[in-house]
Amino acid sequence: MSMKHFLVLGTHPELSLAEISCVLPENTDIIRLDRAAVAETKNWEGDVMMNKLGGVTKLGDIVEETTLDRLDAGELFKKLKSRLHDRELNFGWTVYGGNPNLKRRLTNQALVFKKIARAEGLKTRWVTGKDNGEISPAAIFKMGLTSDGMDICIFVEGTKVHVGVTTDVQDPDAWSLRDFGRPARNDVNGMLPPKLARIMVNLAQVEDGATILDPFCGSGTILMETALATKASLIIGSDISDAMMGDTLQNQEWLIEEKILRPDDEERFKLFTSDVRRIASHLKPKSIDCIITEGYLGKPLKGHERQADLENGADEIRQLWIDSLKSLKPLLKPHARLVCVWPQLSSSNGRARVDLTHELSGLGYVMLDGCGGQETSHKALVYQRPGQHVSRRVVILENKV
Repeated sequence: MSMKHFLVLGTHPELSLAEISCVLPENTDIIRLDRAAVAETKNWEGDVMMNKLGGVTKLGDIVEETTLDRLDAGELFKKLKSRLHDRELNFGWTVYGGNPNLKRRLTNQALVFKKIARAEGLKTRWVTGKDNGEISPAAIFKMGLTSDGMDICIFVEGTKVHVGVTTDVQDPDAWSLRDFGRPARNDVNGMLPPKLARIMVNLAQVEDGATILDPFCGSGTILMETALATKASLIIGSDISDAMMGDTLQNQEWLIEEKILRPDDEERFKLFTSDVRRIASHLKPKSIDCIITEGYLGKPLKGHERQADLENGADEIRQLWIDSLKSLKPLLKPHARLVCVWPQLSSSNGRARVDLTHELSGLGYVMLDGCGGQETSHKALVYQRPGQHVSRRVVILENKV
């Protein structure tokens, strides 16, 4: 029997939606709701899904679907009463979507819910975020609302309302440890966030037993997330820099020491130093199932570069990608996927985008639209943090036979 579940999207919703589409079973009906998605599927394992996804902050079960005028806190309490664990109830109440007045009115329903719970003899506390706003996944995790309490989510879709109860949230400590706790970091050249790396791994749809390559592996973030999220049998990392390969090895050893990876996971890795343009001398033809990589993002920007400097930087990166795609082509199996990042450089004087759309066909690749497998000439997914001068366009390519 299929049931409906919700997934709250991260800071880059389009990337999160693309990731969800790749992870959920094929042909799953996914409805976009403001900053969330609702999916109806069978054999749902919320904890497994939460551990796998990088772009979802929390998820749970849809317990009621009704209209705005019929939403009743008392009836909702009756429906959720069986989920209570003891005579004490800490609960969160977050409204997603709707105009400010509607959101305020629906948020006030939490006071009614609290009053009813107390009338039932429960010691009750409404846990809120700033200005009665959304309670963060970190707070939900630390306060145990998914185990000892309850986090109620109200999703507005026009005149409809979807009511959900959170079952799982991202473990903030685990993600932070893999990001900031690693012994080898390179903040000068820019670090690929582990959550974005995980999204890229999921966009690649890695099959069990696959061979994965990151030819610009840096300090090994994509290798780490591939090992954690997939059953790839061989995870290959290379980089032109001996220092970067040393960082990758140091981080790999740390992951095993911290028991984030198992000791036998070490056998899944193959690491070597190589210029991507000469990488074919290290690997067998048609041996790679998938490439997941960020690549060179250009020299660090200060934000006041001239337009001509931005364009020169973008041209340099674009030429490197042309050379790279030529060199990688013989290594790829038919229809192998390549999930990569093409940067956009910006300053107060303009911007310049790396784009190989017109060259792809001649190089033997097609661009895919998200995870639908459709050929497209323009679709890309963008990741950018506030204040940064380099945005990442995540592009999915397929080896054209």
